[in-house]
Amino acid sequence: MLSSSDRTAHLLRISTTIIFLLIGLGAYLFAVVVGPGAPEVVLQSIGGFLIGSVVVSYAYEYFLHEETENRTIAKLDDLLGRRVDGIFPGAAQYGFDGFATEAPRNSFDALEAGDELLWLDTYSPDLMLFVPKLQSALERGAIVRMLMIDPRADTTRMRAEEIAEAGYNPSHFAEGATNFFDIVVNAAKEISSLKGKLEIRRFSDLPCVPMYLRLRDGHPISGVTGYFLSEASFNSVHIRWSAASGGMLAGFHRYFERKWTCYPAAFDSSGADRADDRTARPHV
Repeated sequence: MLSSSDRTAHLLRISTTIIFLLIGLGAYLFAVVVGPGAPEVVLQSIGGFLIGSVVVSYAYEYFLHEETENRTIAKLDDLLGRRVDGIFPGAAQYGFDGFATEAPRNSFDALEAGDELLWLDTYSPDLMLFVPKLQSALERGAIVRMLMIDPRADTTRMRAEEIAEAGYNPSHFAEGATNFFDIVVNAAKEISSLKGKLEIRRFSDLPCVPMYLRLRDGHPISGVTGYFLSEASFNSVHIRWSAASGGMLAGFHRYFERKWTCYPAAFDSSGADRADDRTARPHV
């Protein structure tokens, strides 16, 4: 439905067209009344120009506008792609889509019903902002699969030691990972009419990089990845990725799916949840 301003602009275009058409017809007919001579030629030229302009304008609008616009957009896309590729060689080939300054929790915002988010990280300490976005996505009908670090694994201790300068230690880091799992599970259980689905598994091997991949119909369409640094990196700059044939996004997707099959379910909102009391080990 057109907005009020759009309707006004549409009516103004129609009115202007009718006015020019009437002026053109009037000038052409008046030339016949005036008779032979210079005034007749001038009036006929003005009338013909106005009538022709209206006809050409409508012909372009209804027959050529869309095709011309599509060609222009295609040329701009090609030009922009070559420009970006000149600055970042291989950007288009590998799906590099720029830097993401927003926190990974914002990955939930773009999820629509049926979309899937693949989440791989240790845990996210910004729970007050993280949980509402997760719940909102699940209420919309999104599917979220999360690979969280197992608080009992050696890799948890190692990661805590990496970020000791930021005030973390192994016991506190493991406690944070445990609390994160419990809070996320309870947040899913609080939703009265859950349209989406939440699955959680815990990994104990190498985490690779933090990644948050968006899938539609089983295919990755966008993603964000980060780094594990010597401080908590959930709020640092990340990298955006888009789908490209043979690009990085497909590689991240394969990595996630392989890791996913290596570990048992720790929670599944569609059935009975369970937590493995043993330290998780990859099934390889």
